[in-house]
Amino acid sequence: MSKRKIIIRGLVLFILSSLVITCIFLAFWQIDRGKQKDELYNSFKKNMASKPKLISVLPDSYLNFQKIQINGIYSSDKQFLLDNKVYKRKAGYDVLTPMIVNDRVILVNRGWVDNNNRLALPKIDISEPYASVIGYVYNYEKGYVLDSDEINNEWPVLIQQVDIKKMTKSLGREIMPYILVMSTKQRHSFEIRELYKKNDKLKHYMYSGQWFIFSIIGIYLIYILTRRQDYE
Repeated sequence: MSKRKIIIRGLVLFILSSLVITCIFLAFWQIDRGKQKDELYNSFKKNMASKPKLISVLPDSYLNFQKIQINGIYSSDKQFLLDNKVYKRKAGYDVLTPMIVNDRVILVNRGWVDNNNRLALPKIDISEPYASVIGYVYNYEKGYVLDSDEINNEWPVLIQQVDIKKMTKSLGREIMPYILVMSTKQRHSFEIRELYKKNDKLKHYMYSGQWFIFSIIGIYLIYILTRRQDYE
């Protein structure tokens, strides 16, 4: 065998080996993701079945999906509309309204509204600011957006993601790092989007199986190349 063929074959074997290792890594990563989704789904369903705990003083932090009830005053003149939320295959907004509970401010997700008219924002006024809200706590993860997502001072404010620091600055008052999501239809609520309608663990396990199949194909190709090398 010529030196050139040896180099090419070695390079191919290296690339295939790297791809096999990557596929195996991704397969196990998808298994871990499936386990995480399963734990989140079970935690969500378990907490949704529990009775809400009446909270008079908002703590500094909360675990996701804790079901609580709060009594407070809506600050309806300054609200946020979280864009690009889909409900029943229609795009719209989640309405995030500040509520004052014993001098602390928490954002309440009052549900989903349609954005059928992009030239005009939906009406989300509140007739009676005093309210009792039942829902579950959720800590939004900061995502990635293409623009700077700067918050203007025209209310209600349209936002692409939940950024508590920017929203605190815009509101002029410190906001709790978690949000209360209305879990059922109630006073001042809109369409309620259930966070976890189904358990997505099987989807990740299927992805894992695909990566394992790719790794097996790679191992088989490596075997064929090494066998040919032995014969040559």
